[in-house]
Order: sequence, then C-alpha cells, then structure tokens
Amino acid sequence: GKMASQEEAVGPVELTPIQRWFFEQQPADLHHSNQAMMLYRAGRFDIDALRRTMDRMVQHHDALRTVFRETEQGYVAWNRSVAEGELYTLDIVDFSRVEDESTAVKAKASEIQASIHLSEGPLVKLGLFHCAEGDHLLIVIHHLVVDGVSWRILLEDLASGYEQAVAGQTGTAIRLPHKTDSFQVWAKQLSAYASSATMEREHAYWQHIEQAEASLAKPLPKDFANDNALLRDSEVVTVRWTKQETEQLLKQAHRAYNTEMNDLLLAALGKAV
Repeated sequence: GKMASQEEAVGPVELTPIQRWFFEQQPADLHHSNQAMMLYRAGRFDIDALRRTMDRMVQHHDALRTVFRETEQGYVAWNRSVAEGELYTLDIVDFSRVEDESTAVKAKASEIQASIHLSEGPLVKLGLFHCAEGDHLLIVIHHLVVDGVSWRILLEDLASGYEQAVAGQTGTAIRLPHKTDSFQVWAKQLSAYASSATMEREHAYWQHIEQAEASLAKPLPKDFANDNALLRDSEVVTVRWTKQETEQLLKQAHRAYNTEMNDLLLAALGKAV
C-alpha cells in the first residue's frame, strides 16, 4: 500500500460523527471525559528521558495536539502545530514520605483529570508520583482524541521511545514506526464517504427495512417490565474459569457437534437472552 504522509498534520479537522454526537449530548463533564492509564515502575523514572519521549509522542501522534473550540456553529477541532502552545503537562510529586500514599495519589490524579480544558489544551496530561515502593506514572488523555485501540499503540510507542531515550545520547532522535493516515485525513475521507452516492443508496435501503420492520416487529419477550434501560443501571458480572474449564472449552467441548468455540459462546449468549 501507499506510504501515508509523514508531514506534521496542522489546521482544521472535521468532527467525526461520534465526536459530533459527544458535543450534542452536552455532557456536564465536557472537559473531563478522559481516559487514563497508570503505569508502575519499581525504580524511579528517568525524568529527562520521559520528557524527551513525550515530546516525540505529541509530535508523532498529530491527534494528541488537537484542541476543540466553541463557535456559534458549535464546536470545531483544530490540530495544533508542534510550535503552537503547550502540548502536554507533566506534574512531578514526591509522595514517598506521605503517610497515606494512595489517598494522596488519588487526590492528585483527580486534580490532573479535572484540569483539562478543551479549547486551551493540552488534552494530554501526565502525573509522575514518587512513592515509597516505586514510581507511578499517570497518563490522562481526553476521550475525544484517544480510544482503546489508540492506547495500545501509544503505550507501545511510549515504552519503545523511553527505552531509546534512556539508551541513546541526548542528541539522537527517538525513532517510532511510520505514521499511518492522520486523523485529519481520516475525518475528511469519512465525511466524503458519508455524502457519496453509495451511501445514499444504502440510506434508502435501510430506511425501507426500518419502515417494513416497524409494522411487523414485536418486541423481544422479557421476564419483567423495564421501560428505559440505562447504562448507569447496568452491571458487569465477571466469571473466572479454572485452567481445566478453559482447557475443556478450547480443546474438548466443540468435538461433540464439530463446532467452533465461537458457536458455543454464541449459543450460550442466546440461551442467556
């Protein structure tokens, strides 16, 4: 495939449907819908190496430099250049002599979480907490510019960049994998695809289906009435299987009917519903 542009992405970025949806919800905690990771290291982090790694990260991952400004037409996104303002913050706090470390860390973490401002940026904030048993590194990023998939890439790049920064001399540039298409390009292409003739035909098809189904559809039978199921009312039940049970599911259970493991999991889901 073609190599994506390795140039810095700068300038206006179209909002994607999910970002538009987010602003339409008018959430009370607009600025603090963050995702966070806490990394632990038994020793101390090399602060100079950490700063150089983060400088490289926000330069390489263009979307991390985004800010969202409110206009009369609603929010608009702007991808800042590397020279445009502060691109991340790093708070360093020594809790090693504090009696109740975990409460102190939690309080500081909450303060960092609450300090993100969409229009001013940065949307990336770090806290490095020196504790008695080692260092905790908190990374907070606004959900508008990060998701579960991006975290995997960011954490890999962070680990690799930090190792390079510790090993290399101050002058050597940290090398990260080539960039793929920028979020700026993706948002533009998404918008173009949404208004294409193909999507127009799709739209008509699904509208037809929806109208046909509305006249035929009977709701799924339920054990008890529940008008509006809200996310806040849901709960997660986690079941841990033993090594033996896992082995049975993976290697033996499917022999009876020559099924895939997925078929069994789907059947179980069906029975549960």
